Amino acid sequence: MSHDAIHETTGFLVSLVVHTVLVLVLAWWAVRAPTLGDLTLVVDTRPSPTVAPEDMTVAMRVSPWSADADQVAVERVWAPPATIDLPADAVVFGPTSSPWVPTGEASTSAELLRGGAPVRGGFEGRRGDRKAERLARGGGTPASESAVALALAWLAAHQESSGGWRFDLSEAPCRNQCRNGGTVGSTTGATGLALLPFLGAGQTHRDGDYRDVVHAGLYYLKEHAVPTPHGADLQEGTMYAQGIATIALCEAYGMTQDDSLRSSAQRAIDFICWAQHSAGGWRYYPGQPGDTTVFGWQMMALKSATMAGLDVPSPVVNLGERFLDSVQSGDGSYYGYLTPGRTPGTTAVGLLVRMYTGWRRNDSRLSRGVEFLSREGPSKSDMYYNYYATQVLHHFDGPTWPAWNDQMRDYLVRTQATAGHERGSWFFQDQHGLKGGRLYTTAMCAMILEVYYRHMPLYETVAVEDDL
Repeated sequence: MSHDAIHETTGFLVSLVVHTVLVLVLAWWAVRAPTLGDLTLVVDTRPSPTVAPEDMTVAMRVSPWSADADQVAVERVWAPPATIDLPADAVVFGPTSSPWVPTGEASTSAELLRGGAPVRGGFEGRRGDRKAERLARGGGTPASESAVALALAWLAAHQESSGGWRFDLSEAPCRNQCRNGGTVGSTTGATGLALLPFLGAGQTHRDGDYRDVVHAGLYYLKEHAVPTPHGADLQEGTMYAQGIATIALCEAYGMTQDDSLRSSAQRAIDFICWAQHSAGGWRYYPGQPGDTTVFGWQMMALKSATMAGLDVPSPVVNLGERFLDSVQSGDGSYYGYLTPGRTPGTTAVGLLVRMYTGWRRNDSRLSRGVEFLSREGPSKSDMYYNYYATQVLHHFDGPTWPAWNDQMRDYLVRTQATAGHERGSWFFQDQHGLKGGRLYTTAMCAMILEVYYRHMPLYETVAVEDDL
C-alpha cells in the first residue's frame, strides 16, 4: 500500500472516531437535557430568616408543572396569625432610619420605559429619612400613615396559610367576620394586589415588620406561575392578574436585588410582552384587542421592570403608545376605554402612562388633562379612578395638588373601618368594589395614601434637571 493511501486511511479512521464520539455525546445530552418546566420554574423554597422551622407546616400536593401526575411536590406553608394587634391610638410616622439601602442603578437612576433619558419614579423613597421627607413635602400626615399601618395589619391578618390571598375572603383566617367579599377568582391577582401596599410602604421579604408576610406572598406567586414557552403565566383567568402580580415581583426584586426573584419577574414580563395585541393593547386574555384599564396594569408592570433593571423590549412600549393614540381625544389630553373618549378613569390611566413614557411637564396636552381631573375631583366610591388620578396630580405637582390631596387623604382617613375585625379596611360599593370586595378596596386605598413616597416624583427640578 502506498504512503498516500495509508495517510488517507488513517485520516478517515480518525475522522470516523471523532464524529462517532460527537454523535454519542449529543445523544446523551438529548436524553439528559432538562425539560421546559425545569428550565423556567424558579421557586425559592427558603423561608425568611425569621421564620422558624416549627412555624412551618408541611403539605403535599401534585405539582402543576409535572407531566407525571404521580410526582408530588412538598410545600412548606407559613401559617400567619389570625389577628395582628395594634394600639388603639394613632400609629405615627414609623422609623426614620433603616438598614435597607437601595442597590443597583435601577433604584437610584431609573430611566424612561423607552430608555435613555433620566427620570425618577423609583422605589428609593419608601424607607428611612427619605420617606419622612417625602411625606412632609407631599402632604402626608400622622393620621394618613396610621391609616396605612392599620391597612397593612388588616391585610396581613387575612393572608391564608398558603401565603396567598383571595378576593372572596371565604377561606381567610377571619372566618367570615368581614363583610363584602369579592367575586373575582384569581388568587394570583389577589395576592399581587395585597402585596403592593406592603412593598409601597418599604416592607420587603428582607426588611421590615412584615417580612414574613411578604416572603410568603412572593413564594405563593412564584409557586403559582405556570411556565410556558412565552414566559411565566400568572393570569389565573385574567390579564389583570398578570399585570398586578408581575408588578409585585418586579418591585420586590427592584427593592432588594434578590437574585432568587429575578428570573420569576423577568419571565412574568416576558409573558406580558408576548400577550400584547398587534395594535398595542392588552385585555382579558392574551392577544385580545386592548382596553385602557387592563392596558394600564401591563404598562405599569413594564415600568416597574425597567426601574428594577429588567429587560423590556422597546417595540412593546412603542406599540403601547400607539394603543393610547387610538383611544385618545383632545390631541391626547383625554382617553376612552375601547375607542376615543373623555372619561375620568381612563383619562387618568392614559395620562399616567404618558408621563412614564416621556411627556414633559410643560406639555399643554398634559396640563389640560390634569385640569380636567382636578375639576372632576376625587370620587367618593371609585378607588380605581382615585388610584390613578392621585398619582397623576401628585407627579404633576401643580397648584391643583394641595386641594386634591387634602380632600382625598382626609376622606380615606375618615372612612376607614375602626371597629371589629374590619378595623383598618375599606369598602365602597361601585363596579370595581363589588368584584374585588374589601380586599381590593383596602389595597387600593392604602396605595393612594402611600402616594407621597411610593414612587419618587417625575418632574421635580432635582429629578429631571432640564425639564422646563
